[in-house]
Amino acid sequence: MPENTSEEKVKRTSKRTAGEGKRKRLIRLSPAKARRWRLFFSLVSILLVEALALVIVMSVNHYKQYPGSIKGDSITSPGRGADYIVLGWDDARNADVYKVWYKESDEPAEEEPAADKTPEAEDQSGSEKEEVVIDDSWSEVETDVPEITVKDLKKDTSYSFVIRPDSKEKEGAVTEPRSFSTKKSQKIKVDKQITKFTFSKPFRLKADAATDLMYESSDPEVAEIDPETREIKINGEGVTDITVTARSSAEYESASKVVELEVIDAEPVSAGGASARIIYSLDSDNCEIVKRITGANGAAVPQGLGYTGDKYIVAYGMGNPNRMISFDVDGDGKDVSVPSISMGHPNGLAYADENGLCYCAKGWTSKVYTYEPTSDSYGSVNLSYGCSGIGYDRKEKLLYTCSRTAMVAYDISDGYSVKYRCGVVKHSGSTFTQDCGGHAGIMLRCLSGSSKHGTNYIDLYDMKNGRYLGTISCELSEVESCIVDNDGFLEILSNNSSSVDYIWKTSLNIETLGEGL
Repeated sequence: MPENTSEEKVKRTSKRTAGEGKRKRLIRLSPAKARRWRLFFSLVSILLVEALALVIVMSVNHYKQYPGSIKGDSITSPGRGADYIVLGWDDARNADVYKVWYKESDEPAEEEPAADKTPEAEDQSGSEKEEVVIDDSWSEVETDVPEITVKDLKKDTSYSFVIRPDSKEKEGAVTEPRSFSTKKSQKIKVDKQITKFTFSKPFRLKADAATDLMYESSDPEVAEIDPETREIKINGEGVTDITVTARSSAEYESASKVVELEVIDAEPVSAGGASARIIYSLDSDNCEIVKRITGANGAAVPQGLGYTGDKYIVAYGMGNPNRMISFDVDGDGKDVSVPSISMGHPNGLAYADENGLCYCAKGWTSKVYTYEPTSDSYGSVNLSYGCSGIGYDRKEKLLYTCSRTAMVAYDISDGYSVKYRCGVVKHSGSTFTQDCGGHAGIMLRCLSGSSKHGTNYIDLYDMKNGRYLGTISCELSEVESCIVDNDGFLEILSNNSSSVDYIWKTSLNIETLGEGL
């Protein structure tokens, strides 16, 4: 057994040696074949190098000719208004001009790309980008810098924008649409003109807007504004502009409005026996005609003026005949009422919206006639004191009367009980008591001078405190009566001794004068 085993090992070894020799002969190349292979690989290498060079040359040419792309998420809106949107984006390589197309969109506006809308997220999702078709529904603008202001847009409207960078030779790729909205415009609600006295208390403007408000005075020597409380403090007489600015927000554009504040120098004193002091002057240069009026049926002289808000009611007559004529505040409407009773000399007139009645003071008597415009009916009431003029304070709900000796305030809702009473001031020379008006606690007593169509007067009284505030001189012919309109401004009825008479509007805001007395 051992001998046979040795022989078998020798045989196996010989076989392995013979096999290895055969394999070595299989991979050995002849010199000719080796040269041919080397030549083949050299040619392949040359072709690969040339192909790579061609690719490089083509890439360089493409790089030089074609503009780079703009990433959609680089398009932002750094500024917006109610009629414009500012667009900005990353500068594109090799771009000579940027074409921008836009149109109204139903898509919600966006400020920044959403977290799940990044290019990487879109690629991973496998979703295809929707191709934008530029047609006649799009408007076009262009710019050579990566920013543009698109103007003449609608307020509070969403717009879609796409951008294409172009070189001189080639057009670039159009971006995906981005949507941005114009802002809402806002209005500031505030009085345009305010009148105050030098002794008026600090006050705040009654202003309202959609966003926070800021205030600035053009003349701090007249009035200054406390930056913390926003109160306006009166420092002296004169006129200053208060600029009210509503801040800009993401939703609203900013807005501003100028309020003219006029401060009148006045010093209140006890009304009884005080001497008149002129604190303001009115004439045709600082007043405007708001209505031309005429009488009817022989009643040609206007005496008293009432105001309903949409109508002026004027009492006409110098004794019989009398007429109550209503004029539309806006338009040319005119209605004539013939009194069913003799009203004598209808010196004063007032309309009280509290009960819908007109009150007509006959003059120098405590009996006052009433007229109800809706029913065209007449009546009368008796007051505690005789009077020559009568007015109504819509703010305080009081009926005022005036005479040569006193002014009285009546509470209509309490059976015409006397609420306040104060004396009158003395004017030099002859004066004639005409009519009166009132608003916000201020009684306005109308007087004519010795020459009725010369200088006339309106005395101002603080009825609650029995104080005289000052006198307004009027160069508007004969001042017959006055009212305060819905905006708080003083209006005056003047008799010109002609067939046409006038209602003048002044720039004096009686409502703001009365606030804080």
